[in-house]
Amino acid sequence: MIKLQTSIVAVGCLVLVSCASPLEQTLEKDLRQRLLSAHQNHVQLNASKTIAVSRPISSVEEKLTDSRRIELDYVSGPTAYKEDHPDYGPDLLGQDHTPTVSMSLQKVVHSTLANNLTLKIARLVPAVDDTLITQAQAVFDATFFANVDWQKIDAAQPPVASATGSALSPNNSETTTINVGIRKPLTTGGQVTLQQNITRIERSATFFTLNNYHTSSLLLNVQQPLLRNFGTAVNRAQIELAVNARRENVQDLRQQLIDACQNAETAYWNLSFSRQRLLIQQRLLQRTMKDRDQIEKRAVLDASPAVITEANSFVEARRAEVIRAQNAVRSASDSLKRLMNDKEFSVSDETMIVPLDDPIDAPLQFSLLDAITTALKNRPSLRRALMEIDDAAIRQQVADNQQLPLLNLSASMRFNGVGPRADDAVNIQGESKLIDYLISAQFEMPLGNRAAKALYRQRQVERSASVVNYQNTAQLVVLEVKDALRAIITAYRVIGAERASRRAAAENLRALEAQEEAGAALTPEFLDLKLRRQEALAQTEIRELQAIVDYNIAIGSLYQAMGTLLDRNGIEFKDDLADRR
Repeated sequence: MIKLQTSIVAVGCLVLVSCASPLEQTLEKDLRQRLLSAHQNHVQLNASKTIAVSRPISSVEEKLTDSRRIELDYVSGPTAYKEDHPDYGPDLLGQDHTPTVSMSLQKVVHSTLANNLTLKIARLVPAVDDTLITQAQAVFDATFFANVDWQKIDAAQPPVASATGSALSPNNSETTTINVGIRKPLTTGGQVTLQQNITRIERSATFFTLNNYHTSSLLLNVQQPLLRNFGTAVNRAQIELAVNARRENVQDLRQQLIDACQNAETAYWNLSFSRQRLLIQQRLLQRTMKDRDQIEKRAVLDASPAVITEANSFVEARRAEVIRAQNAVRSASDSLKRLMNDKEFSVSDETMIVPLDDPIDAPLQFSLLDAITTALKNRPSLRRALMEIDDAAIRQQVADNQQLPLLNLSASMRFNGVGPRADDAVNIQGESKLIDYLISAQFEMPLGNRAAKALYRQRQVERSASVVNYQNTAQLVVLEVKDALRAIITAYRVIGAERASRRAAAENLRALEAQEEAGAALTPEFLDLKLRRQEALAQTEIRELQAIVDYNIAIGSLYQAMGTLLDRNGIEFKDDLADRR
């Protein structure tokens, strides 16, 4: 019998140990299969071939020879300012020569993702979710408990007859109980309890042989619901929801990283545009000042005071544009530094960031089918929508279980012992001669069960809504991909148009300068025409530059829409919860 009791205790301990961690549960295997139709609605397209963006050759370009294009690009356009140095003007520290630092796009992106304050806050959210997961898992941790009870009772009883008459015969007792054990909730919804009880009893003299003695009992109790609240799927639901909540926040973090990456690229190209625009405005001012100086020298010949005054007016107007351009460059540099949050280049520091990389102007190749498929696979918003479906499925499963009647079963086995001392009681308990068996069942069923049925219906509607939300999100993703591709095509075609316009403007100005060199009179009309053609050339240069920057930003937006912008910048994003289930 001692072996029997030992075996029972071992079984109880084995149950406690084997349940130390909740049973693993994977995502529903058919989750993506149920949504395959939503994917097919978007990817079954006659767009599998790869195409390259292109632009038509304008009539202006066709009339220019290759040598003339090279000549015009030497005096105007993005490549014409390689040797120029911008004058940023005085900074807030009163320095005329602001210190600069050259920086590549990759450096800017990596610094932004590593140091940006908003992203630092976002990175803390998954850490908080880890604690919530641990709290949900801790529900199934074993609990050690110990109780000590003491009581003294003076029980009244009828007097006992004696030779001298009736006399009180009090029944006094003093009881001390020590109870220790382990209680372990199970992922099936039940609970296992193993506890040892030792009681010391002292009482007034009675007809019993022992008035002072000890009792001992070892109890193994198993409680298990059989219908409502039964099963690991129901009892682990909060853990699964906590895990999904963390996964969703991880996807939110990934989306914020992607957005921050795109913001950094946009800010970088905007700084590049502002700096190049300053160079264009500076050259325009220099041209105007040169013309003004020539006009002043010819004041004794054919330049009237009105012509000189008008030239000075143009000079000052273009000087104002240079000042505005200087301010724009500084603002763009500070905006980029704020995104980077680099200690070496604080926002309060007046050091200017100089873009080291030039915007590209190469045609991009793409496949609409591949772009959409990549987006449906990688976009964080779609992954989050899938997790919301899983959340809804978990809640629906729990609500379905709550419709069942309550049927709980409890079974106990208790080994008892008694003796004058505690060790005597424990020894007798170990002989397994005094054994109690207790079995009980509890049944409960709400009449009508309307609350549980209504909750289950609510969860069904929520799950259907989550599937519709996924389909809606997929449509938005496809729309964003197509808009990004159209923006790329548009920007690339606009580059060609603006380049042709710039070359035409440069050709017009060159022809006018040739007339001046041939001895054309500096009449107010001639001067006004030349200065306006200079302005027209500068504006076409700015528009061409803006189109090139828009093209580069649009490329980043495409990778952002596909959810692969981090990969494009060589940034690996790891979800350390991939195998946590």
